[in-house]
Amino acid sequence: MPTRYVLLTLGVHDEDLDIVMGVLSGYPIMGVEQGMDQITVCVEQNDWQQVYAESIVQEVKALGIPVSVINLSTEEDQNWNAEWEASIDPVVVNERIVIVPEWRAHEYDMPLTLVITPKMSFGTGHHATTRMMCMLTEQYVQQGEKWIDVGTGTGVLAILAARLGASHVFAFDNNEWSIVNSQENIDRNNVGDQISLQMSELQETPLPACDGLAANLYRHLVIPYAPAFIEAVKPGGIILVSGILKYDFDEVAAPFLERGCAVESSLAETEWCAIAFRTPSAQAAA
Repeated sequence: MPTRYVLLTLGVHDEDLDIVMGVLSGYPIMGVEQGMDQITVCVEQNDWQQVYAESIVQEVKALGIPVSVINLSTEEDQNWNAEWEASIDPVVVNERIVIVPEWRAHEYDMPLTLVITPKMSFGTGHHATTRMMCMLTEQYVQQGEKWIDVGTGTGVLAILAARLGASHVFAFDNNEWSIVNSQENIDRNNVGDQISLQMSELQETPLPACDGLAANLYRHLVIPYAPAFIEAVKPGGIILVSGILKYDFDEVAAPFLERGCAVESSLAETEWCAIAFRTPSAQAAA
């Protein structure tokens, strides 16, 4: 008898996905597909319990996050690999950077061809925030610098920083799926000597001194950790942040500006924005 799968589609705002993923990590999830303000969770039917849909919704709502069940269905097993591979298209970020799954890497010969084969983590390049962070990373990473990638996802920003000449990148995430996928992608791009990967929570992770830091998170994480980010980055260094709705630009920028940082540049695409802050110089900090 072919395996059957339960597919649960939840309506949830993009900026809350990181927290929702934390809730889902407590269930026997086989995969998660991200859409616009929704995610679809796949569970093997033998592992599914009827109470799961209700309990997931209750746990998410208990955290103060609006969530709704859009659809609950079952599907027969099929060639998921072929279906999934057909759905992942390369993403041309600009004339130098392309993010491409390994089965299509041979089609591209760009200076920064990043071979990223995603699993259940974020950072495939299809989301506006990832593309904007790639562009800012390309603009600001300098040869021989040390960088931090907060919430690395698929590892795409850490890999890009290494490819741009960073001597060392400390990358971490609190999601086991992301760590496994990041390591695979790091190996695919032959940058293992330059990247240290760690599974840990942001609040429990000492940030080493660095020349620059990239944090593609959400507003509710960027704002409270602004002081820690600034402390880690050298005077006159760069902090790149995204995962931010453009309407929240001023609120996110405030804790950085209050501590002497300056907005070096910013990008916007659809509802999202990304910001590059310059930390205060040694003289200003003194």
